[in-house]
Amino acid sequence: MEEQWAQLAEAFNDVEAEIICGLLQSANIPCRKVDRDALAGAMRVIGGQAYEIRILVPRRLLQQARELLRSAKEAEEQDLG
Repeated sequence: MEEQWAQLAEAFNDVEAEIICGLLQSANIPCRKVDRDALAGAMRVIGGQAYEIRILVPRRLLQQARELLRSAKEAEEQDLG
């Protein structure tokens, strides 16, 4: 049976997408990056950035991934505040 994937987040550039995926991978949560539309790949080549990159995780790990991102965001806010 093929793994079902669900959208966890949307990043607005490659750096943000890599940070999110790195966090997920450090917790052994697989992820995929998918451009929101077909022209985003061309924009990456022309402008050096892609816009609206969808971050997908296996549906069975979606809640765990959400909690991980929430914890990371809370930790960042505490560091800044």
